[in-house]
Parts: sequence; structure tokens; C-alpha cells
Amino acid sequence: MTQTTRHTPLTSHAIDDALAPWQSAIYQGNLAFETGELITARDHYTVASSCAETLLAQFSNIPINQSVTRSLEHCIAAFVVATLNLADTFKVMQKPDKACTWLCHAHQRLSVLLNHPEQQVRTLVLHHHHKTYYELVKFASMASAFPTLINRINQLLADHPHKTQLLH
Repeated sequence: MTQTTRHTPLTSHAIDDALAPWQSAIYQGNLAFETGELITARDHYTVASSCAETLLAQFSNIPINQSVTRSLEHCIAAFVVATLNLADTFKVMQKPDKACTWLCHAHQRLSVLLNHPEQQVRTLVLHHHHKTYYELVKFASMASAFPTLINRINQLLADHPHKTQLLH
């Protein structure tokens, strides 16, 4: 038996509802970070990153239309914000290895999306891809005492070179 998947039209309320757990986790993480409760902040940012990445995967695998494009735009930004907040938390916690892991993860995930077959998706990803690249370079310049982290970043950038030419 063949099963078909129906995609109901997305509304702005649907993406708002889908991102509500992310928004709550980011808010709680920011409050915890501001008060120095770094473990709590880390936990909230981890939830937010996971939520956004799950939505990003879902929206990037359905047929593209205007609503999906808007939703993807929000999901990409949400993923980057949560992941960079998580990396910043690990930096403050003096855990550069974990900060590097999250920075690399964000950049790698967006690098994969730069290969998406839809031009609209690649265009949405590009700005955020530049941001994660910048954050990796900034981190590398501050982590010069950690050559293994620099090597990890260099390997990631070699494996996922900047793909601006895909957007022409």
C-alpha cells in the first residue's frame, strides 16, 4: 500500500506555536546566564538548540513554498542563536573544547544546508553561514593556546568550504 504525506498549509501561528518551546528555553537560558547560573543556562540552551534543529530538519525536507520559506528563515535563526548562546556559555564556563564543538556543529549543519537543491533555502542559509564562520574564526583567534581546537576548526573548514558559488 502506498502512503502519501499531506502537507497542510503553514500559517504564521503554526511556526509561532512550533517555536514556542524554543522561545521559552532561550528566555529561561538568558535569565540563567545573566544571573550566573551557567549549568541551568547550558541546559536551557541545549533544549533550544535541539528544538530549533529538529524544526530546521523538518522544514528543510518538505516542498518549498512561501510559508515554508518563512518558517525556515525563523528556524535557521533560532538554531544559530541557540547554538551560539550555548557556545558562549561554555566559553564562560572555561570549557573551550565544548564551545568549539557547538560552534563547529552550527557551522557544519548550515554548510550541509548550503547544498540544498532549492535556491531559496541556500539563500536563507548564507547570511547565517557567514555568521557561524565569523564566530569560528573569532574563537580560533582567542583559542590560540589550544592547537587541537584550531586543528578541529581547520578540518571542518576544509571539509565544508564556503560555497558562495552555489548562490550565483
